[in-house]
Amino acid sequence: MSKSQQDEHGGGWRVAVPATSANLGCAFDCGGLALKLYLQACLVPSQSEGLTLQYSGSTPDRIPLDDSNLVLRALRFVTDYFGASSASGRVVIESQIPVGVGLGSSAAAVVAGLLLGARHSGKEVSGEQLLRCAGELEGHIDNAAAAYHGGLVLALCNNSDRVVTVKANFPEHIKLVMITPSITVPTHEARQALPTSYQRADVIHTLQRTALLAANCFSGKFELFPELFDDRLHQPYRQVLVPGIARALRYRQEGLLGIAISGSGSSVIAFAQGNENRIAQDLQKIFAEEGVPAEVRFTSADNQGAVVTRL
Repeated sequence: MSKSQQDEHGGGWRVAVPATSANLGCAFDCGGLALKLYLQACLVPSQSEGLTLQYSGSTPDRIPLDDSNLVLRALRFVTDYFGASSASGRVVIESQIPVGVGLGSSAAAVVAGLLLGARHSGKEVSGEQLLRCAGELEGHIDNAAAAYHGGLVLALCNNSDRVVTVKANFPEHIKLVMITPSITVPTHEARQALPTSYQRADVIHTLQRTALLAANCFSGKFELFPELFDDRLHQPYRQVLVPGIARALRYRQEGLLGIAISGSGSSVIAFAQGNENRIAQDLQKIFAEEGVPAEVRFTSADNQGAVVTRL
């Protein structure tokens, strides 16, 4: 569509939303980190009825192009929420975020759709409003909070009347090595792998590390070390879903600050300060020895969060 056509129909909006790595070992269901991998979505209005969808990018075979698409669902959800007129035109999505591997693709899609819908409705949406909507649509506010705010975000949600989030900018000198096995792990499958109750010792073990991780990062020190990411609430049960993850979590190397399952898997996130190539090669080799090809991505934290601009 030409610029004159866009102007004729009131222009449009573009949103860029970062990928996220939730849980971070000990911060199970309460923390997430935004990554410099992005989903971008544009709403290009037209006078035609309804919305059409165009997608390009990572894992296109896993992206529905019908009304079940999360960007479309979120866009329509928020226009209904505000009682605004339905959007019509084209939604164009480009994404670097693979689907089904623990990098927050669903949260990014939901946040993108909600922000596009809010702009179409002519409404300013607060962070808490947006995250409440995200929770209704997708259920994982820890991921959505990091995608929306950027940085390292801890969230109180789900079991509270309020959504409370706290953000710390995460230093870019700490490199993030993402290892993504070819196996996908649906979130519902990862949830089913968890026990219904825990031993007190395991809860205390993880709580100590969650508190120390938060204090360490929000004090501005970011003095990370592998033991900090050792969790007993979800990783011991999820590591069996993908061959190689258990060995990856035990891996140690000079320059490695910590390693954890990203989200519910199958990706693994390694925090590194030097020696990143060796760490990536070794982790990739671990999965290869288990018969699982794995892709490597080098990135760092995104501290900006979701950004909306005019087309």
